[in-house]
Amino acid sequence: MNSGGDHPVDQSRQSIHVVVVELHHHSDLIRNVISVLELERFTMSLITVPGVYEKVGVAWEEKADWLSVSCKPPEESMAGFIERMRPVFESADILYFNTVRHYWAELCQIPFSSPSIIRVHNAHADLAPASHFYRPFIKFPAILSHLIRKVWIAGEWRQREQLFSHIDYFMFPNQTITDYVSERRWLSPQKILPPILPFGFLGEPTVSDTNIDAKIVTIAITGKVTNAKKDYRLVYLALKQCIDQLRFPLRLVLLGKAANKQAKQIVADFKTLESERFSLDYSDDYVSPDEFENKVASVDFLLAPIKIQTHFRKYGEVYGKSKMSGIENDILMHRKPSLVTAQYRIKGDIDKAVEYFEPTPESLAASMTAWVNQKKYDDLGSHFDEMSRYCPETVAKDFYRLCEKLVRGLPVEREH
Repeated sequence: MNSGGDHPVDQSRQSIHVVVVELHHHSDLIRNVISVLELERFTMSLITVPGVYEKVGVAWEEKADWLSVSCKPPEESMAGFIERMRPVFESADILYFNTVRHYWAELCQIPFSSPSIIRVHNAHADLAPASHFYRPFIKFPAILSHLIRKVWIAGEWRQREQLFSHIDYFMFPNQTITDYVSERRWLSPQKILPPILPFGFLGEPTVSDTNIDAKIVTIAITGKVTNAKKDYRLVYLALKQCIDQLRFPLRLVLLGKAANKQAKQIVADFKTLESERFSLDYSDDYVSPDEFENKVASVDFLLAPIKIQTHFRKYGEVYGKSKMSGIENDILMHRKPSLVTAQYRIKGDIDKAVEYFEPTPESLAASMTAWVNQKKYDDLGSHFDEMSRYCPETVAKDFYRLCEKLVRGLPVEREH
């Protein structure tokens, strides 16, 4: 599973070789990285595993002039794979770790001979685990087991600290998390990069090819249908209050798999509201990328009833502080305004396409009524043309300038 070659470069600017490591599951983020890097003077080597390689969904052979990929065979140990990739690591201008959840000890064996960047998805789990256990009193037996097996015996915290000691720079998904970590001084300020390479970028304007009555307002909630991360009960209660006040019929699309017992109850609740004023669209099966794109194109605005308190493994995380919600990517990539839980504040230009509601049925009902009756989403949607800094071309240029400075050992501006 190897492809490679020379990427055509402007002779006036140096081509920067970025070695990207993704040994876990973020194939969508790798796809976004590829989409950005191919717009600038980069060559890229991806070090990955079959589960990621198969889901990235790019035509590798069409990008062989600048992109190469090395995929670990199932029968090979991770330590052996990392050692075999040594020449690739040594050829890097920039080492870029997209996700690191384990393999700490194996990754420590990489030759760190060039500037390295690591993306942190869960700030509490990675940077302050000892003070952020999730529900420590209720979950005490599970936490104790984790501490014994993973921390004491397997040495996870020690190995992670050892890997982080090799890392030159840390980058976070957005400015909010960057500021949160900076304010707590979990890292040296010199090691924190501005979030120049976001998880998502501004998509192209799209027009739905689905024939939907223009008098119907369509809203969507993205992600797997579960109460773990989003408050569907809140949405149900808010709809129950406001449906009769809406000037237009409302269509709710659940853009995620709704198959388990919890999802079936969520669907059943919404179905009790179905009438000439309200309809529901959902899927029992996995929503393919093509189906997702087709459905989201017909949506007028998104709804994000985010549950702020969440967890990663045994560690508590807070959406909007230590962890980013995918709603930011959905807003950008699909150019859809959104109603978002008030406790999840977004910094930067994306905020122009967002309005916030308090997590009460009354507040959400009032917001939905105003958005549907006054079509406020049309006004907010006009702001996407002002978000040029999130265009792939702009992101690519900014990331190239950043890498150029890192390679040359020049100082980096801390605010972007």
